[in-house]
Amino acid sequence: MARANLSFKEGDSLFHQMTPFSKLLFVLSVSFVAIFNTNIYVGVGLFLLCFVVASFCTGVHLKQYWALGKIILPFVLMLAAIFPFFYGGQATTGSDLVAISTPFKDLTWAALGFGVLLALRFLSLALVGLSFAFTTHPTDMVQNLSGRGWDYRLIHAPVLGLVLFPAFLELGREISITQRIRDLGQDTNWLKRKLIRIKHLTFAMLVLGLRNGQTQAMALDIRGYGAHKTRTFMREVPKHRVGDFFAWVFFIGSIIYLVYEFNPDTMQWNMWD
Repeated sequence: MARANLSFKEGDSLFHQMTPFSKLLFVLSVSFVAIFNTNIYVGVGLFLLCFVVASFCTGVHLKQYWALGKIILPFVLMLAAIFPFFYGGQATTGSDLVAISTPFKDLTWAALGFGVLLALRFLSLALVGLSFAFTTHPTDMVQNLSGRGWDYRLIHAPVLGLVLFPAFLELGREISITQRIRDLGQDTNWLKRKLIRIKHLTFAMLVLGLRNGQTQAMALDIRGYGAHKTRTFMREVPKHRVGDFFAWVFFIGSIIYLVYEFNPDTMQWNMWD
């Protein structure tokens, strides 16, 4: 089930017709803005943009996003609840009036907004990442980036991750079921039981990743992939001018915003002082 949820979905949406390079450019732009943004209004706008793209520009039903989004939702809610206690004026998120009084610290509206901003960051990254995964075939990604002169060894790593991540999710589900059937760690407290299960899961996923990575690398070397530009032939991938234009415009806009954000005259926290 996990493999099916994260696999490439056939379609003719705007995102499907964009080149993998343009989609990668859009994902990187969203990532940079989400990470370095310190304004909650920009955070809300970025999240809404990612939501609109996922809803109307990918041709993928929102249930597919929710199937994986609900996995990280507890982590996002934890960030929104814990990080307001560490707020120190890092962002433009609200007023300094006390909103909630706790035994540890009085939380202002600005502090609560800071937690919401962090949650919006992760939600935006999750939406745009899943949009990329659902609409980008690994073969097309290799073909497009190789055509731009990228070294195949640099392309192989993200493509291999795109291919193997669903397998990791499926393996994790199977190991979790097996551990519960065998009552692994049932005679210990819940924390130690969780640590035991995570240890076994991490080891199994590491071995699987190394084994599959080595197999893929050997297959590429045997075929002489990347040895000469005429050694490997790939099919042409159609281009979508509107999608490419959208990606470049958003990329330029994100650069302009980041220049403004890191301007010492406007930045909320000046790291150079």
